[in-house]
Amino acid sequence: MGAIARLTRVALPLCLLAAGCGTAAKEDDVIAVSDRFHAAIAARDGTAACAELSANAVQTLERQEKRPCREAVLELDLPAGARASAAEVYVTSGYAQLTGSNVAFLDEGPAGWKVAAAGCTPSSLDRPYDCELGG
Repeated sequence: MGAIARLTRVALPLCLLAAGCGTAAKEDDVIAVSDRFHAAIAARDGTAACAELSANAVQTLERQEKRPCREAVLELDLPAGARASAAEVYVTSGYAQLTGSNVAFLDEGPAGWKVAAAGCTPSSLDRPYDCELGG
């Protein structure tokens, strides 16, 4: 067996193992951010909830509601205290499956994972989810 073949037999499983671990860690991060966001909503802590939102979600919310995020986010119909039961990650986007049919969508950026849309429930084929925040 040549040196390249031996290296491939050793390196390929290690690369696959490392990729799997990276995805699991990212899924854990998505769950943690989603759980912190929903816990802040339950605690009526708008500042903490907004800290878990993407910049785009904050801007959109403030523009639509015409008031600061910390106030507006607490007026939305979001699943306060919801906990994620699972997560999926696709490179820099992911979602957290919450109890029931609620889903939170997250994006990874320079500041880590942030909630881009929340209070999302299945809708129709042309628009798979309706979201209370973002989306």
